[in-house]
Amino acid sequence: MKLIFTAAFLSLFLLLGVTLPSFAEEKPSTIEITGRAAVMALPTTVTISFAVENDSPKAQTAVRDNAERTERVLAALKKVSDKDTKLKTAGFALSPVYEKTERVIGYRVRNTVVLESKDLDKTGAFIDEAAEGGASRIGNLSFSNDKEDELRKEAGLEALKRAMRDAEALAKASGMTIKRILKIAYDSREHPTIVMREASSASARTPIVVGEIPVQVEVHVTFEVN
Repeated sequence: MKLIFTAAFLSLFLLLGVTLPSFAEEKPSTIEITGRAAVMALPTTVTISFAVENDSPKAQTAVRDNAERTERVLAALKKVSDKDTKLKTAGFALSPVYEKTERVIGYRVRNTVVLESKDLDKTGAFIDEAAEGGASRIGNLSFSNDKEDELRKEAGLEALKRAMRDAEALAKASGMTIKRILKIAYDSREHPTIVMREASSASARTPIVVGEIPVQVEVHVTFEVN
């Protein structure tokens, strides 16, 4: 009986046009800012990939020939490497070769070896020796720093500071003030090497220029303002 009375009273309340109080929270006013910062550092490691490719009418012959050429490339790289240089196979593929009629006319083998070294001055020598040893493709040359995690944190803090300065300036120009940070999104990106100085190349025939690498971070920040 009590439940029926309550429902009837509520219906009458609505029919009289009385507005019930709204409990929905108003969305806060916000400013969204992207802060960017980059920390420059000299690289400590060079990474290069070397691919050995060859074709043959028979798959077995293609694989055997590729193995022999790859061994020559590895031997050439080891000749100029120190004990800390790392060599590993990054990929191996055997695929048929087709003519225009889609008939298989042979097989192609590709073996990819990746070299990682801290001896940056030998970058040109690595390339030259691998080419003479039989490498078909040389690419993915990149430099990195062993302390990139720390560098990203440093760049992230600077990016946040820049975002806060920009937000305060915009809020002041609009007659508002920053109340608090509602959200932070962090975006770290890798960038190619910036050429800054020449590496020592006493014996290298391929000139490779080594320079500082930028560790760049973007911070997307949402500020509440009033």
